[in-house]
Amino acid sequence: MSQYDDSQPAYGTSLTKAEPFATEEIPDGERHGHSRNQFTLWFAANMVLAVMVSGFFSSMFGLSVWQGLSAVAVGTLLGVIVMGVLAGIGTKLGVPQQVQGRGPMGFYANFAPITLLTIVSAIGWTAVNTVFAVIALRMLVDVPFWLAASLIFAVQSVFAIWGHNLVHLVNKIATVVLAVLFAVITVLSMREADFSAAVNVEAPLYMGSFAGWATFAGFFFAYVMTWTPFASDFSRYLPRRTSHVKVMAYTAAGSFVAMVWLGGIGVLVSSFAGELDAIAALAELTGSWAPVAMITVVLSTLPVSAMNLYGGSLSLLTIRVPVNRVVGVILIAAISLWITLLMQTNPYGNFYDFLSVLAYLVVPFSTILLLDYYLRMRRNLTLAVTELFDNRRAIEWGFVAWIVGCFVSSLFWNTSLWTGPLANTFVAWGDLGFVTGAIASTIAFLLLYRLPVLPFMRTAGRNQAASVARSETAEAK
Repeated sequence: MSQYDDSQPAYGTSLTKAEPFATEEIPDGERHGHSRNQFTLWFAANMVLAVMVSGFFSSMFGLSVWQGLSAVAVGTLLGVIVMGVLAGIGTKLGVPQQVQGRGPMGFYANFAPITLLTIVSAIGWTAVNTVFAVIALRMLVDVPFWLAASLIFAVQSVFAIWGHNLVHLVNKIATVVLAVLFAVITVLSMREADFSAAVNVEAPLYMGSFAGWATFAGFFFAYVMTWTPFASDFSRYLPRRTSHVKVMAYTAAGSFVAMVWLGGIGVLVSSFAGELDAIAALAELTGSWAPVAMITVVLSTLPVSAMNLYGGSLSLLTIRVPVNRVVGVILIAAISLWITLLMQTNPYGNFYDFLSVLAYLVVPFSTILLLDYYLRMRRNLTLAVTELFDNRRAIEWGFVAWIVGCFVSSLFWNTSLWTGPLANTFVAWGDLGFVTGAIASTIAFLLLYRLPVLPFMRTAGRNQAASVARSETAEAK
């Protein structure tokens, strides 16, 4: 599926070349790396202030400290298992997660979930994380918000433009640096930790012990699930014979350790920190060491935002926006910078609702990707990859299953953006939007995927797989 000669790698392990590939299949001759690299990649990606802020919600649900910690662990574990499996699939298919969506969704129907779930996610998360970084930087240096944001975006964009190999290297370095810096923050934060915190029925979001626990666990599950549409973006270069289990394990472990670490800190100090803005809370927690904490926040933003900008650019190419990968990074960065500037007066905005709605829509999508791979695609991987570039496959039944899953899930949503008619029907069970979305999309896919396609689901013409692949290769230049 590529014009590159496998015997003479155009990229390989080089750090002196910008990545030449985009959404096309990575040739075997370009495959490199080790499964253990997925640990450092995802560890650094999740060592960010947003994870700690997520832990602050524990006290708002009125959970005891042990309920909060267990909810973080369980919710995160369920999410990272899904992400790990999807990352392993990327190794087998050699294409980004966004392109894999063409399998069950169809070439053109895939535009809808990719636009909603990856482009919006990349822009939104980059903005959220960068706002935190700018606020932290301004506590160290007197610099205008717009200038600080522009400088941070410039660094993030360079990493994303240079691509796969540099991002992996940056995340390896960041893993060590951030582990040391957050270890300092952890020690300092423990001065405010309250291990005896009990259930608080007067908490603003209290809904019962189990319901609150399940909803809070779902919050961390949601956080991880918003990463799943990008899970294969940095595993697709691994050699095709790399163990799927190892890729899954290292991906899951890196994310789990980082999120339980920072999410756990958030839980332990939530009764104190939840009353303050995140940056102010961190400064208060670390006292005279606040400058170290602020530097940590700034540095932690760079690798995760580079990954979001990178994934966002691949998403633009997946929906056939006529730009190359470099221009795609610049475009996503420009839009995200604009959002960042808009958020400067209200940096926390509707953080909870933004995360929840994204995850509500992502869960059916990732569920269908898993089902399609294990029930259909892995039987013949060569044919499966060819199908991903066949633009005659305009719409597939998986797209219908995704719509069904999202619709059923929406009946149970409980956000400021939309409250479903069944949101309070099973309130004792907590937030059921994720569970119902997964179940509904699974049932719909199992009922539909073997059905013959209808005339409107196919476009006229010959199989265009080869020309589409060549076009996507050219766009990367």
